[in-house]
Amino acid sequence: MKVLLINPNRYMFPPVPPIGLEYIAGALISAGNKAEILDLCFSENIFKEIDNAIDLFKPDITGITVRNIDSALFLNNEFFLNEIRDIVKHIKENCGLKVIIGGAGTISCPKDILEYLDSDFIISGPAEGSINYVLEQINSNTNNKIFYGTCTSGLKINRIISGINYNKYLEKGGIAGFETHKGCSSSCCYCIEANTKVFFKEISDVINEIKELINIGCSHFHLCDSEFNESLEYCLDFCNALKQENLNIKWTAYMKPDNFNKKLFQLMKETGAYLITLTVDTYKKCDMYWSDIERFLFSAKSTGIKVAVDLLTGFPYEKEQEIKQHLENIRRPLPESININTYIRLYKNTRISKQIISDKNLHKYLIYYSNDENLIKPVFYNHINLEQLSQIVEFDPIFRIDGADKGVNYNRLENIAT
Repeated sequence: MKVLLINPNRYMFPPVPPIGLEYIAGALISAGNKAEILDLCFSENIFKEIDNAIDLFKPDITGITVRNIDSALFLNNEFFLNEIRDIVKHIKENCGLKVIIGGAGTISCPKDILEYLDSDFIISGPAEGSINYVLEQINSNTNNKIFYGTCTSGLKINRIISGINYNKYLEKGGIAGFETHKGCSSSCCYCIEANTKVFFKEISDVINEIKELINIGCSHFHLCDSEFNESLEYCLDFCNALKQENLNIKWTAYMKPDNFNKKLFQLMKETGAYLITLTVDTYKKCDMYWSDIERFLFSAKSTGIKVAVDLLTGFPYEKEQEIKQHLENIRRPLPESININTYIRLYKNTRISKQIISDKNLHKYLIYYSNDENLIKPVFYNHINLEQLSQIVEFDPIFRIDGADKGVNYNRLENIAT
């Protein structure tokens, strides 16, 4: 089959190359199918470009990625599904093709997203290992519309990077990405990826991807894992292998305050890592959690790696004094910055959403809630507003309000790269 893979993501803060589609294209081609990527990130006329691509490639079916439902932050929130729905409608009505939806944003509620977008099919979860099976099912006229993607550790996929114009991304402040694994074993109460099955990639394959991107002019990388340190053993093996290649790159990653040691940070530094974003939340944490954060910060900083903290706080029944104590715990080791968010985005089936929706006493703190159980359109919980938060942080410059300006840590702190 011929499959046109479409990236509808035009969010520019920063623009993010659709690496998921590059993996899907590789999986399709390896099975004897044909695939092309249509990247609409910088498009000025998306429907004209869609029509042109379909006229030239003449696909049998199309696939559209949903990286995110919305920008997830209350301030300057952008909702992405309406434009994607318009694209789906255009392809079905004007081009006469069926549409498969996939991408990281679909895992929160695949059935509801399928219906909202009026798509023909949806793959929820990593699709590299299942896309060809899904096509077989579609060809056999299956009645099934919802498929669940899966991978296996060590699955070899030849990532196709030729379908993306990386120069445009670099010009607009974007950077190349790579990933070492899928899934996340953490159980964060607010996250749609919590407790998803973990699949590790072959380290040699990951390094080969980096080399291919270097060959087309990329030298600055963002690790696209939910959090790099899912396994300390794997991280050490990866960094040792990367060190042996002696590549002249710089890279940044998200991490959690678990599965780390001084040796890991030293290896990361030696391979070009210059910035870590440490994800932290204050939901029912024990004293050991705060000790781990302090140890993480001191260990990373001692190697010369900068650390920015992304902090989610203001959970139900948390008091201002508790939040002040949490902030002091994080501030004491002096990270590069602490980005605070007290507006909690609710997604269907997350533990925090179930708790808040079931507790009528908390409904007065909901923003944009209209008894929509699907929670597709942005709904936020907040009982510490911006004025209160400003008073709590006492205008200390180490703190910044997440979403007040658009961008990510590697853009804001790029001048600290070494």
